[in-house]
Amino acid sequence: MVTRGGLASLSARAGRTAVDVGATAPSGPVVVKIGGRALDPRGDAARELAQALRGLAAKAVLVHGGGDEVSAWSERLGRTPRFQGGRRVTDDATLEIAVAVLAGLANKRWVAALRESGLDAVGLAALDGGVVECAPHPEAAALGRVAAVSEVAPALLESLLGQGRLPVVASIGAHAGQLLNLNADDVAAALAAALGAQALILLSDVPGVMSSGAVAARLDSTALAAVLVYGEASDGMRPKLEAARSALAAGVPVVHIGAWSGPHTLAAVLAGAAPGTQVRDEVRLDV
Repeated sequence: MVTRGGLASLSARAGRTAVDVGATAPSGPVVVKIGGRALDPRGDAARELAQALRGLAAKAVLVHGGGDEVSAWSERLGRTPRFQGGRRVTDDATLEIAVAVLAGLANKRWVAALRESGLDAVGLAALDGGVVECAPHPEAAALGRVAAVSEVAPALLESLLGQGRLPVVASIGAHAGQLLNLNADDVAAALAAALGAQALILLSDVPGVMSSGAVAARLDSTALAAVLVYGEASDGMRPKLEAARSALAAGVPVVHIGAWSGPHTLAAVLAGAAPGTQVRDEVRLDV
């Protein structure tokens, strides 16, 4: 059954091993979701990101967005982008644009730029190798060709990490042989849970979660739920908060929501010293 955060229990499938996100121990790599205008591989961001990743003791998996470019291409082709609850409404034509941009242009730009910066980046879409299985989103009647994560089989990513490579994942899935659009925050949360990540880092242009007119430095799961119900979460922030809630529930010990601020960003996040919002479960707030 798919939860509100877009994750489902992970079950064994023939030929590969899947992981129950609720039973995964909080350890392992860092999962970083990159998005927003500040993280564009055509500028200095790839060089800075590569520098940041080389400075980490942990291995990393990248999940990238690209929504601005999907919207730009949609408008270029005479289509008006539409969103509901922060999620892209995806008709057949928009799905083709999303696949071409996310699994094509955006993914390969990141891979090319990161490899030029000395990292052994490997690009793939969420569906490749059966890493992410998905099902039509519970709100598919309104959202269209959009999916929710139902299962993660992390063996391919673990193999790439074991070889010293950097997986760079685009949020395109498939169900019953048909391509579907996935929310990149949902994908990042699901991968973090399945890999037993030590942290999930959601980076964009947004400085953090707004609460009472200011960025909240820390939220526990109770405060997170309150922000989702009563708070100031914009449509774009809501999927990040839902992803954070799902990741915490699945055992990821900490989620950071904030903006990219240069090559020191990742180390500062893991040290608990970065601007933005750190989200932890109540029982872990003193860790």
